[in-house]
Amino acid sequence: MTDAVVIGGGVIGLSITRALCKSGLDTILLEKNERTGDDTSSRNSGVIHAGIYYPENFLKSILCVEGNKLIYEYAQAKNITHKKYGKYIIANSSSESNKLNFILEQGRKNKVDIFEADKDDVLNKNPGLTFHRALYSPTSGVLDVPEYVTALEGDIQHFGGLISTRTCFLGAKKEHDQFKIHCKSEESFELKSKFLINCSGLSSEKTLKSIKNFPKEKIYPNYFAKGHYFKYSGKAPFSNLIYPISGQHSLGIHVGFDLAGGMRFGPDVEFVDKIDYTFNESLKNKFIQSISQYWPAINSEKLHPDYTGIRPKITKPNESMKDFSIQEGKHHGISNFINLQGIESPGLTSSLAIGNYVKNCLQLS
Repeated sequence: MTDAVVIGGGVIGLSITRALCKSGLDTILLEKNERTGDDTSSRNSGVIHAGIYYPENFLKSILCVEGNKLIYEYAQAKNITHKKYGKYIIANSSSESNKLNFILEQGRKNKVDIFEADKDDVLNKNPGLTFHRALYSPTSGVLDVPEYVTALEGDIQHFGGLISTRTCFLGAKKEHDQFKIHCKSEESFELKSKFLINCSGLSSEKTLKSIKNFPKEKIYPNYFAKGHYFKYSGKAPFSNLIYPISGQHSLGIHVGFDLAGGMRFGPDVEFVDKIDYTFNESLKNKFIQSISQYWPAINSEKLHPDYTGIRPKITKPNESMKDFSIQEGKHHGISNFINLQGIESPGLTSSLAIGNYVKNCLQLS
């Protein structure tokens, strides 16, 4: 018998496990892959977001703003490689400028440090950029995600938790005041736990269908949003993250960096039916067309395929953005079970805050 079992070893599962262990709970983390953080967590831009874009009452806003502060403090304390690049959000027309006004107002409602940028300052740091107007977010940056994953694993071990990799969750049912959890590693086995937390990301829909008596109407279908990233060879002309006006399901094909200072572009958004990380190199022309709207001097010969990632969306194509879904017993009727779905961007930034949020849901001190 253990206190808590967490399903899914991405940065969300790791952060939740860390928070529970730190509170004194004997906690076991189940991860189906050979390593933690191998799926969504390691296949994104690594950007630390400020929390600008989302409605002020969304968990995405509240937890991102809190998480931004926490993750910088944690990275500093743990010597995790990171850099506060700052981000320019740019408009390329008067119509986009109206959207920029909305972003500025939303950012201020969310209590984010964001302000109108001076055009000369932008161009001084980012020569060759073409834009009509820009906002500046000084608290946006980039984090070394593998180092972050390693630090979270170290904390879990330090606080007495257990990470069980290559372990598949098969199903669970609640009997009296405990969950009976069926798993398979080299062979099948059963765990008993007081608390159960599902944060299995891309597999969350399948996981929920394996939990006895979980109401089907409370299960969000998973929609897989695939994104491609291209890297740019040679010296980067830009010093800051550059984000064009966002689309419905993404923050646009933006300028990002690795921690060595190399420049990358992405992601795009393509809804797919299955998890497949194959790179579609024919998208290069689409990327060049999009990037050249704000950087006309881009050299297409220096743009090369990098990697792909898939976001676990609960928002359908052509549907308005949904918030993070963090369901407690009062939402689905199973006490001591916390269900997380749709933890996409800004999930990485929000991860430590989400860990604290789930801990508080379980009413732990």
